[in-house]
Amino acid sequence: AKQQDGAAAMEMQPLKSAEGGEGDDKDKKKSNMHKKEKSVLQGKLTKLAVQIGKAGLVMSAITVIILVLYFAIDTFVVNKKQWLPECTPVYVQYFVKFFIIGVTVLVVAVPEGLPLAVTISLAYSVKVRNITNNYGREM
Repeated sequence: AKQQDGAAAMEMQPLKSAEGGEGDDKDKKKSNMHKKEKSVLQGKLTKLAVQIGKAGLVMSAITVIILVLYFAIDTFVVNKKQWLPECTPVYVQYFVKFFIIGVTVLVVAVPEGLPLAVTISLAYSVKVRNITNNYGREM
Protein backbone atom coordinates (compact mmCIF):
# COMPACT_ATOMS: atom_id res chain seq x y z
CA ALA A 1 0.00 0.00 0.00
CA LYS A 2 2.89 2.36 0.76
CA GLN A 3 4.36 1.79 -2.70
CA GLN A 4 1.03 2.61 -4.32
CA ASP A 5 0.71 5.85 -2.29
CA GLY A 6 4.23 6.83 -3.34
CA ALA A 7 3.40 6.18 -6.99
CA ALA A 8 0.25 8.30 -6.72
CA ALA A 9 2.26 11.11 -5.13
CA MET A 10 4.81 10.91 -7.97
CA GLU A 11 2.04 11.16 -10.55
CA MET A 12 0.67 14.33 -8.95
CA GLN A 13 4.00 16.21 -9.04
CA PRO A 14 4.56 18.60 -11.97
CA LEU A 15 6.77 17.32 -14.74
CA LYS A 16 10.21 18.80 -15.18
CA SER A 17 11.29 19.95 -18.62
CA ALA A 18 14.41 18.61 -20.31
CA GLU A 19 16.36 21.70 -19.22
CA GLY A 20 15.87 20.90 -15.55
CA GLY A 21 13.40 23.71 -14.83
CA GLU A 22 9.66 23.46 -14.61
CA GLY A 23 7.65 24.09 -17.76
CA ASP A 24 5.42 26.56 -15.91
CA ASP A 25 8.38 28.86 -15.24
CA LYS A 26 8.99 29.19 -18.98
CA ASP A 27 5.36 30.11 -19.59
CA LYS A 28 5.45 32.68 -16.79
CA LYS A 29 8.59 34.29 -18.23
CA LYS A 30 7.01 34.48 -21.69
CA SER A 31 3.83 36.03 -20.33
CA ASN A 32 5.85 38.58 -18.35
CA MET A 33 7.83 39.52 -21.45
CA HIS A 34 4.67 40.13 -23.46
CA LYS A 35 3.05 42.37 -20.85
CA LYS A 36 2.88 46.01 -21.80
CA GLU A 37 4.76 48.38 -19.59
CA LYS A 38 2.71 51.30 -18.34
CA SER A 39 3.54 54.74 -19.61
CA VAL A 40 4.25 57.53 -17.17
CA LEU A 41 0.77 58.96 -17.73
CA GLN A 42 -0.88 55.57 -17.12
CA GLY A 43 1.11 55.11 -13.93
CA LYS A 44 0.13 58.52 -12.65
CA LEU A 45 -3.52 57.95 -13.58
CA THR A 46 -3.51 54.62 -11.77
CA LYS A 47 -2.01 56.25 -8.68
CA LEU A 48 -4.56 59.06 -8.84
CA ALA A 49 -7.43 56.59 -9.28
CA VAL A 50 -6.27 54.64 -6.21
CA GLN A 51 -6.03 57.83 -4.16
CA ILE A 52 -9.50 58.94 -5.26
CA GLY A 53 -10.85 55.47 -4.45
CA LYS A 54 -9.40 55.61 -0.94
CA ALA A 55 -10.78 59.11 -0.41
CA GLY A 56 -14.17 57.89 -1.65
CA LEU A 57 -14.07 55.00 0.81
CA VAL A 58 -13.28 57.35 3.69
CA MET A 59 -16.02 59.77 2.65
CA SER A 60 -18.48 56.90 2.32
CA ALA A 61 -17.70 55.69 5.83
CA ILE A 62 -17.95 59.23 7.20
CA THR A 63 -21.33 59.68 5.46
CA VAL A 64 -22.75 56.51 7.01
CA ILE A 65 -21.44 57.40 10.46
CA ILE A 66 -22.88 60.93 10.29
CA LEU A 67 -26.28 59.67 9.10
CA VAL A 68 -26.46 57.05 11.86
CA LEU A 69 -25.39 59.52 14.55
CA TYR A 70 -27.82 62.17 13.30
CA PHE A 71 -30.67 59.67 13.31
CA ALA A 72 -29.79 58.36 16.78
CA ILE A 73 -29.34 61.79 18.33
CA ASP A 74 -32.45 63.25 16.69
CA THR A 75 -34.64 60.26 17.52
CA PHE A 76 -33.49 59.25 20.99
CA VAL A 77 -32.02 62.44 22.48
CA VAL A 78 -33.92 65.36 20.95
CA ASN A 79 -37.32 63.68 20.53
CA LYS A 80 -36.76 61.49 23.63
CA LYS A 81 -38.21 58.34 22.07
CA GLN A 82 -37.58 54.92 23.57
CA TRP A 83 -36.13 52.02 21.58
CA LEU A 84 -39.21 49.83 21.44
CA PRO A 85 -38.98 46.22 20.20
CA GLU A 86 -41.89 46.74 17.81
CA CYS A 87 -40.03 49.68 16.21
CA THR A 88 -36.84 47.69 15.58
CA PRO A 89 -37.72 46.78 11.94
CA VAL A 90 -38.28 50.46 11.17
CA TYR A 91 -34.92 51.40 12.70
CA VAL A 92 -33.20 48.59 10.78
CA GLN A 93 -34.74 49.94 7.56
CA TYR A 94 -33.23 53.35 8.33
CA PHE A 95 -29.80 51.81 8.96
CA VAL A 96 -29.98 49.81 5.72
CA LYS A 97 -30.95 53.00 3.89
CA PHE A 98 -27.92 54.78 5.37
CA PHE A 99 -25.68 51.90 4.30
CA ILE A 100 -27.06 52.07 0.75
CA ILE A 101 -26.37 55.81 0.65
CA GLY A 102 -22.77 55.12 1.76
CA VAL A 103 -22.32 52.49 -0.96
CA THR A 104 -23.72 54.95 -3.51
CA VAL A 105 -21.18 57.57 -2.45
CA LEU A 106 -18.41 54.99 -2.80
CA VAL A 107 -19.51 53.84 -6.26
CA VAL A 108 -19.80 57.41 -7.52
CA ALA A 109 -16.35 58.30 -6.15
CA VAL A 110 -14.45 55.42 -7.75
CA PRO A 111 -13.13 56.81 -11.05
CA GLU A 112 -13.30 53.84 -13.41
CA GLY A 113 -13.65 56.16 -16.38
CA LEU A 114 -10.75 58.41 -15.39
CA PRO A 115 -8.20 57.04 -17.90
CA LEU A 116 -10.76 57.21 -20.70
CA ALA A 117 -11.71 60.78 -19.82
CA VAL A 118 -8.07 61.88 -19.74
CA THR A 119 -7.36 60.15 -23.06
CA ILE A 120 -10.35 61.81 -24.73
CA SER A 121 -9.48 65.23 -23.33
CA LEU A 122 -5.84 64.88 -24.45
CA ALA A 123 -6.92 63.78 -27.92
CA TYR A 124 -9.36 66.68 -28.13
CA SER A 125 -6.74 69.22 -27.01
CA VAL A 126 -4.26 67.90 -29.58
CA LYS A 127 -6.93 68.12 -32.29
CA VAL A 128 -7.85 71.69 -31.31
CA ARG A 129 -4.19 72.67 -31.18
CA ASN A 130 -3.60 71.28 -34.68
CA ILE A 131 -6.64 73.12 -36.04
CA THR A 132 -5.49 76.43 -34.58
CA ASN A 133 -1.95 75.91 -35.89
CA ASN A 134 -3.26 75.13 -39.36
CA TYR A 135 -5.37 78.29 -39.45
CA GLY A 136 -2.48 80.39 -38.25
CA ARG A 137 -0.30 79.39 -41.24
CA GLU A 138 -0.53 81.03 -44.61
CA MET A 139 -1.60 78.79 -47.45
